[in-house]
Amino acid sequence: MRRFITGQRKENRGPTACPGEYKDYPPFLNYRWGAQIQFDTLAFKLEQIQKKSDLHTVRGQAHISGLTLHQQRISPDTVLLDRATLDCLVNIGKNYLELDSASLINFNRLDFHPYLKTEKNQDWHIIASVNKQDFPANDLFASLPRGLFYNLEGLRADGTLSYHFLLDMDLALLDSLQLESSLTARNFRIVQYGNTDLRKMNEPFEYTAYENGEPVRTFKIGESNPSFRPFQAVSRYLPLAIMQSEDAGFFHHNGFIPSAIRESLILDLKERRFARGGSTLSMQLVKNVFLSRNKTIARKLEEMLIVWLIESNRLTTKERMFEVYLNIVEWGPLIYGAAEASHFYFAKEPSALTLGECIFLASIIPKPKHVRYCFDGLQLKPYYTEFYNVIINRLIDRGLITPEEAEGVRPEDLKITGPAKYYLAGPDEKPL
Repeated sequence: MRRFITGQRKENRGPTACPGEYKDYPPFLNYRWGAQIQFDTLAFKLEQIQKKSDLHTVRGQAHISGLTLHQQRISPDTVLLDRATLDCLVNIGKNYLELDSASLINFNRLDFHPYLKTEKNQDWHIIASVNKQDFPANDLFASLPRGLFYNLEGLRADGTLSYHFLLDMDLALLDSLQLESSLTARNFRIVQYGNTDLRKMNEPFEYTAYENGEPVRTFKIGESNPSFRPFQAVSRYLPLAIMQSEDAGFFHHNGFIPSAIRESLILDLKERRFARGGSTLSMQLVKNVFLSRNKTIARKLEEMLIVWLIESNRLTTKERMFEVYLNIVEWGPLIYGAAEASHFYFAKEPSALTLGECIFLASIIPKPKHVRYCFDGLQLKPYYTEFYNVIINRLIDRGLITPEEAEGVRPEDLKITGPAKYYLAGPDEKPL
């Protein structure tokens, strides 16, 4: 069986043309998913090449060129893919479907052999893997579809890369889940940055905070901002408490903690919701500094690539990354940075924060807009005792504080002395 489909386009189409300038995109996709798709040529072929008892082996080939896609959840810009081909070998059994590793996917200048098997017994069992060794680094960045990764468009690199991915997930035995993902480099160097200079955190820069895709505040990260505080001007307890809560190995890992991502995935699958993220501080920082505006499907992949580029090439030191983090993190409604937070809650400089105050600030980072619900009046709710005990025990066990420093640190003793006391008093009050 062989099928060819050819799309039409205007002859004056340019690389930055708007989706509305194309015609004849499949109308159902626009109706069902709000997606506008146009292509020059699409061709595919399917044939059964073997049948043995319950096993069917099917070969498929497909080619698409001049693809344009516009769908807001994927990207706010029109995505352009020059060409892509698929040559697949699929085994279909009684209770499984397997994409053989002899299959080949190619898009632009990048090609790889994927493997995928889905098997249904009592529950689904999924195995997926990709291994690609020693390929030119620039093939990866030159192959990224235009419009999908804005910050990386135009980036050029030398050297070679190797990528390994494995997922083995049996829904009946979730605790045995395996997840491996590693991108390693040899003689790698960035020759030219793309739309964004990924070294921008090294110098003073302008940061814009967004909520629901809309800018809410813009301020400088640097000495010209009176609320900026260097890393050394913050109580040593604050980064310690944040790391024990968010990312204990920040100063030692390369931006990723595979075990944390695996554990988060297991918990999410067990609870059938996004119960816990596996983001490191590096990933949170990159999301806020480079990708804060648009929440799209491709954003996570761009976030991971930028983290890898910054961490693997030491584009910014760990201390400077943490310094930027401390000056942009949200600690309440429109409260950004350690200086604003310490003055808002405790009417003091961040250098003077106590251990108990720092543990409190660390606790509200995941949900800063919900801080009002952490209190009964001006007293922390009883469930904070467990959080305090966990953080304090971690700090003591790792030799970061002494038992004497932790003595008497209790959430019920926390005193809100800054303007936050008016905000926490009730919804009718406004923070000063």
